[in-house]
Amino acid sequence: MKWIINFILLMIFFLTAASVNAQQSGEVSDAAKKEYAKSCASCHGKDGKGNSGMTKMLKVDISALNLTDDATSNKSDDELIKTTQDGHNKMPAYKGKISDKIIAEIAAYIKTLK
Repeated sequence: MKWIINFILLMIFFLTAASVNAQQSGEVSDAAKKEYAKSCASCHGKDGKGNSGMTKMLKVDISALNLTDDATSNKSDDELIKTTQDGHNKMPAYKGKISDKIIAEIAAYIKTLK
């Protein structure tokens, strides 16, 4: 009986470690990709290069919407998360609107767009 309990505890440990490793490796869930498409792509584009149609409406240069440039890709995940949570310039804040987990995955997803 004791070996069963040890086995179960060992399995819980490995599953927890695998989950943490997946999050740290920058894996992006389908939910995060869908949220990007829903909340981000209208301005930043599906490919992250910016939606040229939004530049006129927001009165910004396309570079302000481009997530594939070096300025964005060189930012840390924490910086991208903070920007998404707090907003920046004309970008709205998403804290409380999108879960912290999905925001972190969106930050990881942005890095894959380059």
